[in-house]
Amino acid sequence: MTDDPLPSDAPGLVHCLDMAGVSRHDLVYVSGPGALPAMLWLCRHGYEQAVHLNPGSPRCGAEPADALFVPHLPEACDLTSVLPPGGWVREGGVLILRMAGRFDSGAYMARLAALDDYGLERRFLDKGHVVLVAHRLAQAQRKAA
Repeated sequence: MTDDPLPSDAPGLVHCLDMAGVSRHDLVYVSGPGALPAMLWLCRHGYEQAVHLNPGSPRCGAEPADALFVPHLPEACDLTSVLPPGGWVREGGVLILRMAGRFDSGAYMARLAALDDYGLERRFLDKGHVVLVAHRLAQAQRKAA
């Protein structure tokens, strides 16, 4: 399996962001395998603030994003290897994980639920891909959980 999203699959990227409520004006960090070509494709299709994010990059005062998008999550991938710390996404911002439909998305939903900063909002299928959408919880919500 390739690490990059297939070019024929690229229109699905926009659909995933649309389904998650992400606007073309929002600051969107794109992370994980295939993030650079996905970010370039999004920029070419009207996402004015799509930015490639290497999870190991220092924050360097960067503004928290409205959305963090992982466009191609490999089967054997550990979420912590592609997700930067929660501070990269503003409170109320959205995390979108997109993976091939044959994956056991239940395992990823359990891992996502284990991330204290995020609350799973929805799961949907999009052209053979499972997409998980979670919002970053406010600090008060994290303490209550």
